[in-house]
Amino acid sequence: MDGPGVLGTPGFAHYNLSWSPFHNSRLAVASAANYGLVGNGRLHLTAVALTPGGMPTIALQKFYETQDGVYDVAWSEIHENQLVSSSGDGSIKLWDATLNDRPIQAWQEHTREVFCVDWSNINKQQFVSSSWDGLVKLWTPDLQRSMTTLHAHQACVYQALFSPHQPDVIATCSTDGTVRVFDLRSPAYASTGSSFTVPLTAAALTVPASGGEVLAIDWNKYRPFVLASAGVDKVIRVWDCRMVRIGPPPDPNARTQPQVGGQCEAQMLGHEYAIRKVQWSPHRPDVLASASYDMTCRIWSTNPPDGRNLMRIHDAHTEFVVGCAWSLFDEGVLATASWDLNPEDILSTSLETLYDYAPITHSSPGAEFVYKSPYADAAVVTLTTPDAAVKNWALHASSIWVASIFIADHIHELGIPANPDAPELNVLELGAGAGLPGILLAKTHSFVRVVVSDYPDTAIVHALEENAARNDAEARCSVVAYAWGTDPAPLLAHASGGFDCVLAADTLWNPDLHEVLIDTIKSVLARRSTACAHLVAGLHTGRYTIEAFCKLVCVGGLRILGAMEWEVGGDGQRPWDVTRAEGEDERERRRWVVWIRIAWPE
Repeated sequence: MDGPGVLGTPGFAHYNLSWSPFHNSRLAVASAANYGLVGNGRLHLTAVALTPGGMPTIALQKFYETQDGVYDVAWSEIHENQLVSSSGDGSIKLWDATLNDRPIQAWQEHTREVFCVDWSNINKQQFVSSSWDGLVKLWTPDLQRSMTTLHAHQACVYQALFSPHQPDVIATCSTDGTVRVFDLRSPAYASTGSSFTVPLTAAALTVPASGGEVLAIDWNKYRPFVLASAGVDKVIRVWDCRMVRIGPPPDPNARTQPQVGGQCEAQMLGHEYAIRKVQWSPHRPDVLASASYDMTCRIWSTNPPDGRNLMRIHDAHTEFVVGCAWSLFDEGVLATASWDLNPEDILSTSLETLYDYAPITHSSPGAEFVYKSPYADAAVVTLTTPDAAVKNWALHASSIWVASIFIADHIHELGIPANPDAPELNVLELGAGAGLPGILLAKTHSFVRVVVSDYPDTAIVHALEENAARNDAEARCSVVAYAWGTDPAPLLAHASGGFDCVLAADTLWNPDLHEVLIDTIKSVLARRSTACAHLVAGLHTGRYTIEAFCKLVCVGGLRILGAMEWEVGGDGQRPWDVTRAEGEDERERRRWVVWIRIAWPE
């Protein structure tokens, strides 16, 4: 998928979304007014299509009004035009996309918000719901009442999902920090149930998944009894639940003690706030997506070739990302649901002002980005953002990062003379992505020779070459495919004595690469007292990660000339201080970058 298509729904915040199992162009979106706190809801039916250039578009076909917020939606597995929704008033409704206005069936058994509905893809006549009332209910469209009720937890049940491998197995997650697996053929009661009127249903397996609330789970589509869980603790965990007992117990009336266990085979860290949704890819057994209150959707691999689980960060949203869903037909196509509102909405256009959340990335893969210099000459640089191969998503080269723009805005801070008669200088940009700072330098300084380099990904290198050409910088800007830590000869071929200036924007986020980055700087930086490497990183990288890099610089035989924090879009400056991490929230971190200057020892 080249770039995101966007659907705005004025006044309604998205809560979740679901792809049709019959049509690859149909996407249903659950939404609520006033962010779901109070007011009505809407169920949106949309059409997804690709433009001739390969860009996706999303068009609203119709919507249904509800009296309360719509929190979830699931398509029928037996009728291509039917789908079920759940609402904050405890109601569940069945809709027909060929009809207008009213649902064709409605149920009202839950006493609290219904946060999840899931349609079985094996026993296609059934769907399940879960609610804040602690209950999970089994339904069929043909009956006026639920078929089965499980008192699954004593607290809110955020999700209940059918196993894609076993028709009678359901997994749930809850405020109580557990993931539970139930066998619908075993309606036994737990011996620990404390309610006489509604005794707790015995789970076939209880997994103590977290010390906090578990907000999301999903079954692996290829590995039976493998689940992913995530929640308030910001960690994605993958569980092997093969110890679960399937089928009725020897004595169906026994109040059995449920099994407790589940082996955690993987943990993935990186989200900065609670994770609201996880979903395994329907096309690959090792890939899953996550949506978080940190306003990002992230793609992970449990079996990465380079040992790094995080493959890609989608950071285009400006509000909580609460849902994500993989297309069932088109591999690699992922839809996300967020609390963003339509750009025409007054609140949406003011979100950055109201909440002071500064973006940390700009543009999207394959999209055009135009930069205008703030200086008197007002140089304009037009770039195409690289669309890296899937295996290289973890490089995060497919965005224009705020640190790259910051260097471009502060080119004069690099110490490069403005005099066109000055001696020729050699500049290298590492991890260049679209190459903004390097290409700007080559375009505006006739005596500067620039090399822009990035990982040997065909799409990244091609985008850099095209960007240099379209900005008439080819004569002074060379493009080199280079992986940090390898033989620097391809770089030094353009500057035999080394580079006077080395640039790197937002390259410190992965501590595993700190050492090879420092080794690369040492191998290419000219052995002159005036030579300097400039590294600028947004504080979203994390203060402790940046501090670890600074310490490694000194150990590695270089020295830090200075480290200053700069306010993005403002005039604020202050010395680097790792202790500010205590009590510094996401809003504050996004407002600052740190500029680190590195040189050889005196």
